[in-house]
This record gives sequence, C-alpha cells and structure tokens, in this order.
Amino acid sequence: MGIGKNMKQIAQKHPRKTAIYFDDKKISYGDFYRSICQLRQNLEELSQEKQSQKVAILIGNEPAFLELFFAVVAMGWVAIPFDPKWSRREAVQIMDEAEPDLLITSKSFFQATAYSFDCIHYVEDLKRTTENTNTNVWNVFSNEHFYLGFTSGSTGTPKGFIRNHESWLASFIAAEKAFHYNHDDIIIAPGPLCHSLSLFGAVHALHIGASFYLTPSFSAESTFDILSDGRATVIYAVPTMLHGLAQQTGSTNKKIPILSSGAKLTPKIKNKLQKTFPAGRIYEYYGASELSFVSYATEEMTELHPHSVGKAFPGVRISIRNQSNELVPNGEIGNIFIESDFLFTGYLNNKKTTSEVLTPYGANIGDLGFINHDGLLTIIGREKNMIITGGLNVYPEEVEKVIKEMKSIKEAIVIGLADEYWGQKVVALIMLNEDISTVDTEHIKVYCKKQLASYKCPKEIHVVDVFPYTSTGKIARKELNLIL
Repeated sequence: MGIGKNMKQIAQKHPRKTAIYFDDKKISYGDFYRSICQLRQNLEELSQEKQSQKVAILIGNEPAFLELFFAVVAMGWVAIPFDPKWSRREAVQIMDEAEPDLLITSKSFFQATAYSFDCIHYVEDLKRTTENTNTNVWNVFSNEHFYLGFTSGSTGTPKGFIRNHESWLASFIAAEKAFHYNHDDIIIAPGPLCHSLSLFGAVHALHIGASFYLTPSFSAESTFDILSDGRATVIYAVPTMLHGLAQQTGSTNKKIPILSSGAKLTPKIKNKLQKTFPAGRIYEYYGASELSFVSYATEEMTELHPHSVGKAFPGVRISIRNQSNELVPNGEIGNIFIESDFLFTGYLNNKKTTSEVLTPYGANIGDLGFINHDGLLTIIGREKNMIITGGLNVYPEEVEKVIKEMKSIKEAIVIGLADEYWGQKVVALIMLNEDISTVDTEHIKVYCKKQLASYKCPKEIHVVDVFPYTSTGKIARKELNLIL
C-alpha cells in the first residue's frame, strides 16, 4: 500500500479533525478526503483509460496543491511539482524532459498558458462536484513511482529524480523515531510545496493523520507568531528561514522541535535561535532529495562536535571510502556512501548518472566527509567543488565556515580561479550584513590564517552585493566566475 493509504480511515474516524490550516481557514479531514475523491473522479475522466499518467502540478502554496497531489498518487500516477519561479525557458526544458501527460494549474497562474502545452487543466474545474464520488480503493503498490522532482543543486541544471512510495514511507518512520513527533502534532514547513523539504513535511503530516499548517509564503514574523501561539508544534526549515526567526523580538517557551536542513547552522544563528526558543529542541539533519534522511545531530552532539552532522538515522548505514572504494579508518576523509531503504530510484532519462550514484557500496552523491571516534559524521564538502592549489586539496565549505564566523559577514562563497603559478588560487566572495558598509579584507585574511592552514586561506577577497541563485534558492557556483 502507498502514501495516503489510511486517508479514508482517518477521515471516517476523525472527520472534523483539522487536516490543513490555511490563512483563517480550517480544512477538516472529512472535507480533505472528499476533495481528493472529487479530483480522482475527474482525473479518471481525463485519463482516457491509460493505466498510469504523469501529472505536472503548477499550483502555489494552497490546499488545492495537496488535495491534487494525494489524488494523483492515490491513483498510482506520478506527480511532478512545477516551481512557479521557473522561467518559461526552464519550464519548457523540464516539460521536454519529464513529458507529462497533463498539466494542472490554478487560474491564478496565468503564465501556464505560455508553456505551449495542449493538456492544461485548471484545478478549480477539476474540483467540481460529481454525481458519483465513490472511488477505487487505495490499491497502490509501495514499489510504484509516485513523485518526480527536480533538483538543481549548485549547478543550475535541473535533474529529475524519481521516488517510489516505499522510500518515503520508510523515511516517515525514521523521522518519527528521531524527532519524536506523531499524529497529535501540527507541522509547519513554510517553504514552497514544490520543493521536496516542505512537500515531505506536508505529506508526512497528512499521511499519519497529523495537522499541517500551510502558509502562502514564508514570513519570519508570522511564522514566529504561529509557533509562539501554539498553532504549530513542529517546524521544518532551512537555515535562511531560521535566521529570520532568530531575529524576532521576544521569545517563546514552547517545546518545539526545530528541524533544520540544507546547510549547517552557523554558531551565530544557533545561539540566537536558542535564545528565541529556549525550550525548543534543535535538530540539524543531513540528507538530499536523492537520499532522504542520512544523519541527524542533537544539540548535545553539536556541543561536543560543532561541525558534525550527527549520527545515522535509524535504518541508515554510512561508510567512508577512498577512490578505490576501500573503507578508510575513522577520522580519514573520503567519499560518503549511504545504504538505506530511503533512497531514490534513479535520475530521469539518465542511466549513466544513476549508475554513478547508486553503486554496489551504496549511494554516493559526491559528498566528502569523515566519521569520528564517536561515530558522528562530518561533511567536508563536495568533491566537484574541491580546489587544488599548489598540489594541495582545499574544500571551499571549510573555508566558508571560518569566514562566516565573522560578525560582519552575511554570506561567503569560496571558489578556485585558474592561476599560472598555483594551478588554482583560493578566492572568496563575501556579502556583508545590512548594517555594515565596508570591511577590511586584510583583516579577514589574518583571521583565516589563525584558523586554517595557510594554503587554505583566500589569496583574494571580493565584496559582492548579491549572489546568483538557482531556482531552488542555492547559490549557483558555476556562475560566480562571471561576476569577477
């Protein structure tokens, strides 16, 4: 059985329980299930008796997104969330790659009509009441595909990754064990539903019969109010969101699990967050769209090992291997391999890259790291980002962490530029905090030399006003050379 398999039972047992909070509205499980059934009926009419369909979803953060998502996966079809922020060029590129059978959008997204796609339908029309709302049982097999997402990473080139039901069902169980939440909680994940982090939080909540607090977009002020008022009891967020929450005046003594992913929290943000949520519990976890959960760190773990991303999730085995795929001793840097039931099925239309990632030793997405004597994992960086300067390896992420420890620095990215003498020279690009107008770059170099081996320190430092970003909000490293 697949995701949402208990939806009918939940709706029958708790018809008035709130499934989704949205603005000032409450959508009960009874109404949520009825909407899913109506959508299923109307989707079946569109399917032309095809067994399986791929459905592109171009809808913002509104309940209709989740109603449609569950309707699609309940039919054994594949949902493809489209990002409203994609340019027409990006959307057409992904259309060509994914080849959806249907594109379902909201009437508020007028840009969908520019996609030159024949099978565009509006969710408002598909939610119309039908005479017969009886639907087939949720008879999806757990090994069937249900979700095709796109991740751009830091390269800006979208890659389609395929998920089956079982990979997320197993991840749900691991999350409940590690983070200690259940069907009595109200989960908020205030990022875009088209991104896998927020989508996972929403789908997990509704799958287990918890409540999900849906926001149209992220606002630090309103999210803090929601948490401090007890309207949500668990939050999934990325560090940029938590940075905004940590800036809020006041604090709350609510015992909130704060689940952070996407990057390590800087000590500055973490300290502020602990003051804002003194009774909260901060979990930092490492994972990826392809891997789901890998490791998680409690506050006790990061107190002893600040740079660690913690221990393996229940059901995950982590190994560190060299270029010959041989195991290396604890403390030695190598390629990180992951074995678990949470892994993706493969990349869309890309058998070569799939075979490079899904190896006989586990999944390896190019991250480098080591395991310490306590069994905790530390990420050093991405192999593809590594700089070779004077024959020595420099991991940009390590240098970036040091630079971002300085109070004047908001963001820092380190890259390698071609150099006749060094091969590559280490160059840092920095963005200053809003209240800082100038900075002494020589002072930054001196600070780095106190914290790092000299060959790792930037030979040049450039102040920038803004960084180029991918559609998923990550800094596009490949474009950084263009701004120098």
